[in-house]
Amino acid sequence: MLALIVDGYNIIHAWPKLHATLLERGLEDARRQLVSTLAEYAAQTGVAVTVVFDAQARPGGLPSTETFDGVTVLFGSKRATADHVIERAAYRASQRGEGADVVVATDDRLERDVVGAMGVATMGARALEAEVARVSGSVGDETRRMRDDSRRSTRLEDGLDPEIRRRLERIRRGQDR
Repeated sequence: MLALIVDGYNIIHAWPKLHATLLERGLEDARRQLVSTLAEYAAQTGVAVTVVFDAQARPGGLPSTETFDGVTVLFGSKRATADHVIERAAYRASQRGEGADVVVATDDRLERDVVGAMGVATMGARALEAEVARVSGSVGDETRRMRDDSRRSTRLEDGLDPEIRRRLERIRRGQDR
């Protein structure tokens, strides 16, 4: 996968953590949290991530395209819903012969059928959540491994044969002259 197109509000409602943020702190915070999470995913994987939101819930005056931490955020318009924007992006990728490199993430069955018919792969909200968690977990594992490696001693004496170390220690203590 080289590009990921995410149905923003669909994912917000499907991920328990984001849905809780939506209920507790509002839509703007839930959007920010989703984009932030996907920005980390994009940085860790190199996948180009685009999140698409419907315009109706968008605060007035914002442009229809924004970029946050490397994630492209698109807003639909009154005439073009988020689904239309996603379908257009999938169609363009399919026409360029890049449909196999693009994945659309949504739980909207009709949307998945439409883009799937164009030759673009889809994944559900839970699959995306698991993928993001997997990548985040593997980065955490790598960080722990690097931290543990850095704690290990890198002194020259640690690479010496135990008998040589014993002799050198005796010399250091003045016992082997």
